[in-house]
Parts: sequence; C-alpha cells; structure tokens
Amino acid sequence: MKKVSLLLVFLMIFLILMPLASCTHYMAAPTINGVSLEKYVIICDEDSLDYNRRAAEYIQSVAKQRYGIDLPILDDGSAKGSCEIVVGETSRAISSDLDAQTEGLEFSILAQGTSIALEGDLFIIAAAAYYFMETYASLDGQISVVPEEIAVHAPIVKEAKNYILLIGDGMGVYQTKLFEYMENNVEGGDGEDVFYGYMLPYMGYSRTDSLSGTTDSAAGGTALSCGIKTINGYIGRDENLNDVKSLTELAHELGKSAAVMSTEVRTGATPSAFSAHADSRNSTAEILESIFSLKGKYGTVVECGYNYHGVNAMELIEGKITNALDQVSANENGFFLMYEEAYIDKHCHDNDIEKTFMALVRFNQAIARFMEFAFYNPDTFVLITADHETGKLYPDEDGTLAYHHDDHSSANVLIFAYGIGAELFDGAEVENIQIAHTIAALMGEDNFGDQSVYQSLTK
Repeated sequence: MKKVSLLLVFLMIFLILMPLASCTHYMAAPTINGVSLEKYVIICDEDSLDYNRRAAEYIQSVAKQRYGIDLPILDDGSAKGSCEIVVGETSRAISSDLDAQTEGLEFSILAQGTSIALEGDLFIIAAAAYYFMETYASLDGQISVVPEEIAVHAPIVKEAKNYILLIGDGMGVYQTKLFEYMENNVEGGDGEDVFYGYMLPYMGYSRTDSLSGTTDSAAGGTALSCGIKTINGYIGRDENLNDVKSLTELAHELGKSAAVMSTEVRTGATPSAFSAHADSRNSTAEILESIFSLKGKYGTVVECGYNYHGVNAMELIEGKITNALDQVSANENGFFLMYEEAYIDKHCHDNDIEKTFMALVRFNQAIARFMEFAFYNPDTFVLITADHETGKLYPDEDGTLAYHHDDHSSANVLIFAYGIGAELFDGAEVENIQIAHTIAALMGEDNFGDQSVYQSLTK
C-alpha cells in the first residue's frame, strides 16, 4: 500500500509540473517610441519585391519567437494605423519622406512618432530588418527611441562561424560588367543594373594559373577548395596524385556542417573539387564513389544539377538554397558552403553574350539570397570569386564588348568579400590558393594547403 501511495504522489507531482515545464518563457515586449511593440502592425506593399516581404516576415517571426506576440502584416492599401512598422517602399507618406542617399550595403531608418520606416535597396532590406529588431526590439521590456530624423546604417557584422564561397565559373572582370552593357529584362531578375558583388565592401583580384599554365575548372576548383596548385584535370589531388584536404572536409573536422551546390551536375569539375578526389575530372565513377564516401562519413549536403529556365527557375533555385541553408545552419558550430554558377563558363565558350548575361543574372539572384542569410545571421562570411575567365571578353576599340577567344584565359578574376576578415582581400592581388588558405585560417586552421609556397593573408 505504501508503494502504491508513493506512486500516486509522484504521479500527481508529475502531472502538476509537466505543463509548467512545457510553458515557453517569453520576454516582455519592448516599448518603442512610447508604445509597446505589441500595438504595432507591419506594413508592406504586396506587389513589392520578395525581399521586402521576407523582411516583414522576419520581423513578424522574431517578435513571435522572442515575445510571443503576433504582429500582423498588412498591405499598404489598408487604412492608416496609429502604430506602424513600414518595410520597404510603400504608398505610406513616411516612405516618401525616407529618401536617404545610401551607398553599397547601407540602409536607412526614419521615425515619425509611432510610424517607423525601414528601407534598403533590394536584398539590403534584410539588414535593415535585422538592425531594427536587434537595436530597438532586442531586450526584455526595454524602452527604445527610433530617431525622428533619417539615419543611415551599415549591416551588423559579427565574428564568423559560417563561411559561404560563391563561384562564378568563367566569370572575368568584364563578365561582371555586362550589367552596364545589357538591358536587364531577364525573366526572374530584379531588373538590376549592377553585379551584386560590387555592393560588397571589399574587392581584390585573384591570379588563376595552374601548374599546367592556363587553368581548367578542375585545377581551378581544387585551388579554391584545397589551397594547392595542381595539374589540369586533377580533382582534389596534388601534382603527385595525392589526396589533399578540402575546405569541405576541414569544416567537418572542425565540427561544422558543409554543403556543395552547383547549377552543374554533381560530377562537374567545380563541385567535384569540393566533394571528391580523383585522377581526372572525366573519371565519373571514381568521383561518384568519392562523393558517396564523403556524404556517408560526414553527411555533406551535395545539391547540384539545377540548370532551370523560365518563369519559375529562380523560385526553384531559391528553394534549393533555402533547403541547404536550413540543413547546414542547424549546426550550432556553423558551416561551410560552396555554391557555383556553372553556365557563365559554358556560354562564354560558345561566345553567346546574351546567354552569358542570363547566367550572370541567375548568379546575382543566388548571391542576393545568400546575402539575405548573412544579414539575418551576421556571424557569416561571404566571398564571391571565379575559378578563371573564359572567352577573353573585353571592349573593342569602338567600345563594343566582345569575345576574343573561345576558351579559358589567364586573366585575373575578381574577389568580393563581406564579413569580419573580408578586409584582408581589399585591394589585394593574390594567388587563388590564398582564398582557401585565408578561409581556413579564419576557421582556425593555419596549416592548410601549400603553405610552403604561398602564405595566408592572415599572416
């Protein structure tokens, strides 16, 4: 009887404590410009770019997770409310009043009493949304005042634990200048007139030759992945055909997740250089076996082969990017991710300038999605570059941009970088292997790749 009584007591205590343990503890909502955050609504033009809609949804999501409050998102055609957070360009008067001169990745914020407006060009609105929530709506029951004058800010940046390397295969300097020469009415684009890399704060140059001379994508990808110069055609192996550790493998050894993404198939030269070791880029069976081994050992996300076209192309690619980021960002130790746009190179080989531009627009859209992630997760480092230039694209004497070759060239390619450590590349002209060395060093590994020849920029 005593045992039964004790069991009943324990059962009653468990039933009492269980609902208490399951309760979510929310912080008290902050007061912003004299009114509790829970009194606000979010205003967004339903016909605006998806970046603005996602920024509005980000504010809504953080408010729910942090404070347990539901901030409705209303179209700007709705009746004017007393307390509004206006996201992006809208028909609200405060949107017209917020006309700041911003450059690069800058965004602006303005308050008029309890009407607060956030604006940033294209994907930069993400940085504005993050800044607003972390500066004015981040502390338990805080009192915040958004200035009633236009304030221009730069994105919040923190020490990196996530590393994203974006590669435009065959993308030389003048490929990135195509936005200045072409009318951008490409389906799925933003109508942008600039390659998004130029919006990043730091820019340098990379020399791309391999041990064979002018590089191919296998040796170029291996240089960026493993930090070594090798022979054309080799995948993740040095000139003596020894396997060399890749950034993907290094990330896993450091407890991070990793993903390899490309519009090319997974056995393509660049994705293979980040996920396999093989004597030849044409050794498909050996490459596949190596990829499966990597995935089996570490669970690497290998998401490739989506050369989509048409109305829904970018939506499909964005879905792939979101899915991969969701997987790797679940790791609290961070991740390394490589993404390649392969078709810049392919269209340059064909000297097809219009299709080259379409591939660049598609790459731009991918860059925008990764930069959104970096703004919402400021402990993220992003670097954009190319494995080599293809086609010797440059202006003729009359200023017309034209190809002068149908193969790879030894021209320098650009490096664009964002995040803590990105300043190391500013104005620098480096060997391509130093990109891998520097990313590895920022991860905490100083002895990576061929350190006997070329030292990391962090030294």
